[in-house]
Amino acid sequence: MRIPRRFLAAAGVAPLLASVMVVLTPGVAEAVTCGQSWSDNDKTGSGFPDGPGDGTVTMHTGMYGDCPSAGTVRGIRLWYHCYRVNSYGHTWTHVRVDGTTAKGWVYDAYLSNGGSIHPC
Repeated sequence: MRIPRRFLAAAGVAPLLASVMVVLTPGVAEAVTCGQSWSDNDKTGSGFPDGPGDGTVTMHTGMYGDCPSAGTVRGIRLWYHCYRVNSYGHTWTHVRVDGTTAKGWVYDAYLSNGGSIHPC
């Protein structure tokens, strides 16, 4: 799995931020908001699902794993629209499944090339 440069740049800071956040907000649950807006800013970007195990990934209605599923996909091209960063600092790409109108958000670590490079 290829790791995008934006992940590498944040990798050195993430452990420090995580430890500070735990100290500042112990026991506080993060509110999850689903249904984020997106726009088709990435006219040519695409990739393939690359989830753990057999490569299957779940598309979500928002950019959090707790958002409802919009379906699962494996082994078929995903066309990228744009990416967003959620409140945990994780990037998610809004995708459309090739040959369909099925759309949803996929965690960038589960995309073959790290997801879209165009922000929403």
